[in-house]
Amino acid sequence: MYKKYLLIVLYILIVQQLKAQGTLQGKVMDVDQITPLIGATVTVINGNTKTQTNAEGYFSLANYSAGTRLQISFIGYQSLDTVLRKINNEALFYLKAVSSDLQEVVVNSGYQQIKKERLTGAYTQVDQKLLNRVVSANILDRLDGNVSGLVFNRTNQSNDISIRGRSTLFGTAQPLIVIDDFPYEGDISNINPNDVASITILKDAAAASVWGTRAGNGVIVITTKKGSLGQALKVSLNMNATVAQKPDVFYAPRMSTGDFIDIEKSLFNKGFYSTAENSANHEALSPVVELLIKKRDGLLSAAVADAQINALRQLDVRNDISKYLYQDALKQQYYLQLAGGGKAQSFQFSMGYDKEEGALVKNGKERYSFNFGNQLYLLKDRLSIKPQLSFIYSHAQLNNPGEQALSLSSSSSFIYPYAQLMDANGQAATLTHQYRKNFVDNAVPSGLLDWSYQPLNDINANKHDKNNYDYRAGLSTQYTFNPSLAVTLNYQFNLSNGLESNLQIKDSWYTRDQINSFSILNPDGSVTRNIPVGSILDEGEGQLRSHNLRLQANYSHLWAGKHELNALAGTELRDQSNILKNNRQYGYQEESATYQLVDYLSYFPLNYYTGRYSRVLYADGRTELTDRFLSYFANAAYTYAGKYTATLSGRLDRSNLFGVATNQKGVPLGSVGIRWDVQKEKFYHLDPIPRLALRMSFGYNGNIDKTLSAYTTALTIANSFITALPYARVINPPNPSLKWERTKILNWGLDFETKSNRVTGSIDFYLKNGLDLIGDAPLPPSVGLDVFRGNTSNTKGKGIDIDLHSRNLTQQFKWSTDYLMSYATDQVTSYSDESPINNYLLYGSGTGNQNFIYPLVGKPLFAIYSYPWGGLNPQTGAPRGYDSNGNLTENYSAIINGTTSSQLVYHGSARPLYFGSIRNNFSYKQWTLSANIVYRLGYFIRKPSVSYSRLLTGEITHGDYAQRWQQAGDEAITPIPSIPATGSPQRDQFYLFSSALVERGDHIRFQDINLNYQLKTKTQSRIKEASVYLYLSNLGIIWKAGESNYDPDYFYYKPVFQSALGVKFNF
Repeated sequence: MYKKYLLIVLYILIVQQLKAQGTLQGKVMDVDQITPLIGATVTVINGNTKTQTNAEGYFSLANYSAGTRLQISFIGYQSLDTVLRKINNEALFYLKAVSSDLQEVVVNSGYQQIKKERLTGAYTQVDQKLLNRVVSANILDRLDGNVSGLVFNRTNQSNDISIRGRSTLFGTAQPLIVIDDFPYEGDISNINPNDVASITILKDAAAASVWGTRAGNGVIVITTKKGSLGQALKVSLNMNATVAQKPDVFYAPRMSTGDFIDIEKSLFNKGFYSTAENSANHEALSPVVELLIKKRDGLLSAAVADAQINALRQLDVRNDISKYLYQDALKQQYYLQLAGGGKAQSFQFSMGYDKEEGALVKNGKERYSFNFGNQLYLLKDRLSIKPQLSFIYSHAQLNNPGEQALSLSSSSSFIYPYAQLMDANGQAATLTHQYRKNFVDNAVPSGLLDWSYQPLNDINANKHDKNNYDYRAGLSTQYTFNPSLAVTLNYQFNLSNGLESNLQIKDSWYTRDQINSFSILNPDGSVTRNIPVGSILDEGEGQLRSHNLRLQANYSHLWAGKHELNALAGTELRDQSNILKNNRQYGYQEESATYQLVDYLSYFPLNYYTGRYSRVLYADGRTELTDRFLSYFANAAYTYAGKYTATLSGRLDRSNLFGVATNQKGVPLGSVGIRWDVQKEKFYHLDPIPRLALRMSFGYNGNIDKTLSAYTTALTIANSFITALPYARVINPPNPSLKWERTKILNWGLDFETKSNRVTGSIDFYLKNGLDLIGDAPLPPSVGLDVFRGNTSNTKGKGIDIDLHSRNLTQQFKWSTDYLMSYATDQVTSYSDESPINNYLLYGSGTGNQNFIYPLVGKPLFAIYSYPWGGLNPQTGAPRGYDSNGNLTENYSAIINGTTSSQLVYHGSARPLYFGSIRNNFSYKQWTLSANIVYRLGYFIRKPSVSYSRLLTGEITHGDYAQRWQQAGDEAITPIPSIPATGSPQRDQFYLFSSALVERGDHIRFQDINLNYQLKTKTQSRIKEASVYLYLSNLGIIWKAGESNYDPDYFYYKPVFQSALGVKFNF
């Protein structure tokens, strides 16, 4: 009886199993071309079945049920690892082609290559195709608008970048740059972008914590090109030329020449220039003022003087500046690469040449780059040896300082607006500069050198060169003991040597001025020259030398087809030294390379300043810095059944900067992360989203401020200007508790893909807190220092990064879109030293000197603050504000001295909170077109405006002068105050830092267009691929929130339109 029942049960189970099994009919296709892949391999994981697709891309697998795990692979494509959810009559599987220069590996962390299925952290990889979309000689320019979470901060007139906001107050704020697995401390602009295969951005703790105390601001990992095994010789040639329009010198508004002359006449009539006429230092007076003096003294008739002044009204020096100082820039790039490989070795050699004729006449750059890499596999591929050499030489000519060198005197910012750089005879015009014309005219008759100033001649008289030599040599060796265990030993040496030479020949105005200033006119008519006649040579050298050594063990193993462990552990040594030195040589003779000694200790009477004595400038100096790091690190990732992944990483860093107890020399940093590939679960049947993964990571990164030490920090000066004796200035007292800065990051992520790969993307939300940040705390006056700098501050931040890619049209005409959206905010939560409110107004936005940062608790690190604005007085046009009691007032002293930080108007962040891009890509037959639109939202800017206190001292001011209040009722149409009877710096300070000049910086910008045409090549031709491309950039603002004419990110010179044309060949 029991046997009967047992047979019945077995029969039922077998029938149920047979019902659950079936035959899978599948088709493998290219996701982009929607074409079948012939000969793709289909493997059943944990089974013995393997098959290939036929001529139509089809394959068949019999007797397989839901839950079966398949791996589908094809040469040149990313493999697909998937779990069958149900048996269909025909299932479609899509593979994505891999660039010939990239392996299937998704990211390179600098320590290991990580497959996509094991990622628990937040990474972004920029492949070679996306990098080459932008034409630029600077590798970082190619990332702008192409990476979520990464933003270029333009408003401070620099190109500093941040990843997910700023993680420090005073420490190193830039991301760590890694090239070929080691940190790179040289000038990143030296790197030839054509040598780069891919760039990986490490954003969170799980991604970057392996870099420890260097990763607090994120990590940019650059991988250069390598050869491939079994690859026939491939020769690639890339050439392009870019033309950039000359800068628009009329972009920044400036008051008209006529208005300025009227101000000069008004000041003259009030006697403003009377003191300067008889000054002991022969202070320069403008040509109009000199004409007014001659008119007053009867040296010129009124009619002649007025006629000459009226003629000057028609001039605008900006026309000459644009014509003679600036030009359209021409940039050229040439790049040649050879790559290939056999069964046991591969190589890559490249060389590049870049040349730029700069926007400033007589300025330019050149760069030569050479890169060689080899990969050898010995002992049946157990031993690999990979040497790599790189050499980059760059040369820059900086003979033209631009319009900032044009000024009436050292205390003024601009030259008078009616100046001319070229006279009517086509000769370099003489401008009034530093001294009155009658004093300059008397120099030569007195035995001095000609003291006249011709700025166009100075451009030809200077020889200002910068040369940089960058060497990188590396050797990577790996021995594989078995398929699971390998040990690597990597070494890299980097030497970056920068040489600057500024030869100001004896005919240059600066050299003549120095010689004349220290010349003594003796009673007998002779001249004693305390600075010898000859050129002045300033030389500077900066040398950065680093040694990096890393020993690392890698372990990877798969048990029972389900348990996979990937781990690494190792130690790293880093030694880096910086040497900076500079010197000056007087009386330099270029022909014989000789110079003369001068007396630096004695005081000499200044020729141009009666009664004033000074020493000859001593410009020699030397600085040496040495940093040493010892690190231990480990990283492990465990994956179960291809569905669940857990990661763990840790790092311990020690440095010679901390001469204190061992427990504070080393700070352990690390992270944990988990990943769940939901689509591989048997219960997952969401066909519209065939791929879904959830990620979470938590950990700590670090940062360092190299200007601090546990010991007393002091600046030693060779000789005091007063006593001529060595002296030192204490910068920071001893701090035995000094620690690394830490950044705590919690990240949640989601990766997904819709059916037919129509939409793919990732979404990351993060919390980011800065702990133990270097900050200032006040000290008692009895200590002798105002503040103490140590681990006294904290910040917090949060944000979202969204990366989406959609395939909109997939037939012969293809259209895809990439969406990048980021939100990043920060807030200072702890800071002990509250500054005077002027510091928040002047430097709070971060647009001034980056050495001056003044955090305010509860606010972003960079923010816009203002005085409350009370409008203009309807009767006088004077600006009005509020005193400490909230009363409307024109008492500017009371406003400035009585307003507290809590009474300032806080507008918002000075850095964009929301930023991203929308890039559309189109292709039809041999044509491809890509257009990128970027946006920056959620921030504020402060506009420049008129400064009457400077204007009323004879210096030209902003063009807002023409829109000033002039009569009753104007207050309804303009916020620009009336001109006061006398200059009032406090009145100007209130107006220039009032909320009247603040507006939103939100804008959308048409960044660039890339058009590419793939030329047809014959099958037997040596040219395998050929293309022509056109690249246009800086196409203008599409929309902005503010009403002014300013580009929100560029106040002084807007970015110029650039067009590039190039060709590529593969042989």
